[in-house]
Amino acid sequence: MRFSTLPKFSTFVLTLFFAAGFLAPLPFAIITPGHAINVFDGLIKESKTSTSDITFYRADGKLLLLTILVTNPDSYITGGQVIYSWLRADNVVLPKSAIYTPGLSTKAEEVKSTKEMVDSQINAKLAAIDYLTKTYPDGGYNEIKSSDISISLKDTGGPSAGTAFALGLVELLTKESYLKSAHVAVTGTINSKGQIGAIGGVNEKIISAKEAGADLLIIPRENCVDLDSKPHNIKIAAVSTLAQAVDALNSKDPKGCDSVGA
Repeated sequence: MRFSTLPKFSTFVLTLFFAAGFLAPLPFAIITPGHAINVFDGLIKESKTSTSDITFYRADGKLLLLTILVTNPDSYITGGQVIYSWLRADNVVLPKSAIYTPGLSTKAEEVKSTKEMVDSQINAKLAAIDYLTKTYPDGGYNEIKSSDISISLKDTGGPSAGTAFALGLVELLTKESYLKSAHVAVTGTINSKGQIGAIGGVNEKIISAKEAGADLLIIPRENCVDLDSKPHNIKIAAVSTLAQAVDALNSKDPKGCDSVGA
């Protein structure tokens, strides 16, 4: 039996080709699980310019907002990094165009993300005040203005913390303890009417919730179709409104994605 070997030049060209493919930049973004932040760790306070008589009650338990880490639009993502991320069960690789607006720089994306966070805080305050006014019509909540409440969260952008902020306000502004000492993780956008919308990276946020020791994870019902098929080993409530999210806190068996056919 005879064996033949490639000429040295051909071997060099093939090696160069594969090395270039391994190290060349690719138009992908990598998503990894972030960390959990307790909303009650000084994030919500009465504004210094408040003109209303606001009482914040002591929160019982933890309300965790969840973050994910995403490479920025200008990141140099190589083939090696993509392959490594594909091999990790907790990482997701997506085309940059699926996450970022084509043509926007990292700086422009940061400005956009910051605005989304500010808008989510305003919507959370309006949604919480509206919910409390309707639930406790004689509680004086209709006298509270959005500007009376300050929400501050550094180094985090996007709209996905809105539901956590709104639930945090409901807990802090009422004598009743909704959490009952539980550790609850929450993610979801919210509008001023209390409607909860989908977020990105829901499976990565499930990982963050489990690592943070959450007893319950509240997610937008719209995200049920995005859940992967593997067991999640955490109780999940799927909601579409702030009222449903509050109900989930008070339920021993909150409605999850199975209840909506996901």
